[in-house]
Amino acid sequence: MPNCPYCERSFADESEIRKHLYEDHESDELGRIDTKRVEQYIDDHDLEENKDDTTRAQQDTEEAVGMTAATDRQSDDRWELHDVQALSTEEIRDKLAEHGIDTTEESFRDRAAEVDSAIALADQWEDDHDIDASGYDQDFIWMAAEVLWSRWAPDLPYRERIYDLVQEGRDLREQGSDAEACQRWLTAWETIIAVTPDDITTLEGADDHLPNVLSLEAFLRSVNNDLATLAADDPTYHERRLEFCREVCTRFPDAPAELLLDFRHFIADSLTELGRLDESRNEFETLIRDYPEDPWAYKKLADSYWQDEVDGLTAEELKHAVKLYEQALNAEGSLEQPSAASDRIDELERRLADVDSSEAQEE
Repeated sequence: MPNCPYCERSFADESEIRKHLYEDHESDELGRIDTKRVEQYIDDHDLEENKDDTTRAQQDTEEAVGMTAATDRQSDDRWELHDVQALSTEEIRDKLAEHGIDTTEESFRDRAAEVDSAIALADQWEDDHDIDASGYDQDFIWMAAEVLWSRWAPDLPYRERIYDLVQEGRDLREQGSDAEACQRWLTAWETIIAVTPDDITTLEGADDHLPNVLSLEAFLRSVNNDLATLAADDPTYHERRLEFCREVCTRFPDAPAELLLDFRHFIADSLTELGRLDESRNEFETLIRDYPEDPWAYKKLADSYWQDEVDGLTAEELKHAVKLYEQALNAEGSLEQPSAASDRIDELERRLADVDSSEAQEE
């Protein structure tokens, strides 16, 4: 249950605390993580930033372009991640030492190998040392952990990196670099797999473990959509989409049934696009077995028997396709208008009549 660090209220889920932070707190009192929560809330609800948000964003940009040295900061100034990134490693170590934390690259990597989060590592420091830090200097400690992780242990995955990769992807997409953006998101997916414990098999459990600014289901669907879009111009992305969708189903077998059904369809669709027709049909047949009330598996399997074949279809194949379309029509809660499947049945019955006529003439 998320707690607000500014008024100590508790909330049932992540979406509620995001709304609370957006509506009830000023931007200048928020820490970095909570600022990201508010940004996510704005994105999720298609809201426009207010004037204060815009002003702050402009200030952040100005600070990022012309960062001042840490020695120019006032003791009560907010620490931003870019402030810490602008420091040399030795400056970060010296600042940590001022707060009672003595670290080396070797000891840092040892700690990082045992946790999956820079914040968790910073919590270890606070538990193991007599920390002398208050106010915004407390933010410096976990930000220093994140920056040192990127410098000293970039080969070790950590949770905070996920959001950075997602944001990098968004920035690249805005610049028109869709393929590079998608690669950032695939790297974020690899990091998600690496930092999520094996015993977490639901998206809800993963959301609780991952950074609060990420909605995993929305992220997974977005990555699939981007892979499908890229595959329209570069067929090699069909293979990557196939791999990704299989990983999602395998890694989170207790995800919502609707998501698993959709991703299994994506698997079969990718196999179809790759020309692996027998494997695709097997996937659709398995879907029909597991989800007998889903009309789309029947329809897509029926399509595979005749829509790409102009000549050479046997009466047996045509009859099988007709039967599948009939099952699609009868599927409970069919998502397709009956006329569409009915039109296909009419077309196939005309073809069957032609086949029968041709066979009769041959006799």
